[in-house]
Amino acid sequence: MFKKSLIVAGLFAASISNVAALPYGFYDARSVAMGNVSVATGSVTTAAFSNPAMMSINEQDDTFALLVPAIGFQVVDNGGVIDLVDEFQVLSDQPLTTSSVQRMSDITTELDGDSVIANAAANAAIVYAADSFSIGVSYLGSGQASAGYTEITPGNVAGLVAPDGTINALGYVTQELAVSFSTKMSLMGLDVAIGVTPKSVQADSIVYSQNINIADPDNVVDDAVETDMGSFTTVDAGIAIQLMDSLTVGLVAKNLIEESLTDGVNTFNFDTHLRAGVSYHNSFLTLAADMDLTEIDPVSINDSPSKMMSVGLELDTFDIVQIRAGYQTNMASGATDPDLLSVGLGFWLGFHLDVAAVVAEDSSLGAFVQTGFRF
Repeated sequence: MFKKSLIVAGLFAASISNVAALPYGFYDARSVAMGNVSVATGSVTTAAFSNPAMMSINEQDDTFALLVPAIGFQVVDNGGVIDLVDEFQVLSDQPLTTSSVQRMSDITTELDGDSVIANAAANAAIVYAADSFSIGVSYLGSGQASAGYTEITPGNVAGLVAPDGTINALGYVTQELAVSFSTKMSLMGLDVAIGVTPKSVQADSIVYSQNINIADPDNVVDDAVETDMGSFTTVDAGIAIQLMDSLTVGLVAKNLIEESLTDGVNTFNFDTHLRAGVSYHNSFLTLAADMDLTEIDPVSINDSPSKMMSVGLELDTFDIVQIRAGYQTNMASGATDPDLLSVGLGFWLGFHLDVAAVVAEDSSLGAFVQTGFRF
């Protein structure tokens, strides 16, 4: 089982700022590389995290699959916030002048409304796939965070008084232990797979507050206060329909049993979320698209909602090397998140090794690495 501090470290590894809406899902390297498409493309090892029905759409005809511990993080900075905070701290360490106080005041104005997306995940799974049913056991640790600058004292250029405020972060870490079941049947001449994932979810809140002059992302893990909010049980369910051998459509519902948890001050809602997907695949090419059907509420009231649309492709060279690329955009009303581009590679070396990277127009970045076996 992964330590929670690993997830928290990933969340705050490179960011302090106001956080925008987090994209749906962040489960595995293949999906991340393909723009986070997963509903109709999940492999037998990773389907439990995205759409359990896809465990029965077994393109490699594997019987056993093992996903060994994998880790990924994603930080999307669409306002250059990290550089702004660094610049503020450099100026605060120097003797104040009219120009430096003016610049510090400008920085705090720029920080208002700027955003960073922070997301981290770690997972592991083992799956047995038979002809008529599949079963898998999985673990997913994930975290998301939202932070922002709160003004305490505005700057005064004439009096050489620098602005003062705090960086306040709010987020949560969840650990999910799940058992997934799926089966495939023929219905009206179509292959139809259905799957369910009962899961137990343990959640902790993360609260961090530090003066902007000394806030240090390297120490956030040590300084953040984690509060155990308890656990709950819920279920995910999905369906996948093969309209033909090369065309699959899917639908997944996450958290069918909704829950709200509190740390005594902050309340976090784990609402039901619907997502649809479609994929075309042959021995060389996979093309896929996913779209959220419900809007995801942000972590804090200052953030944007999330309703993602994703497209991705994969080129497979003789089942040895897979080349992947993807694109995703937030279609929620009023959202200002940057569009994300992703790339990745998969290798079959007697075991599979998958790597992915995510970038945007600004200083945004992300990465996911995982390995596993299938036979």
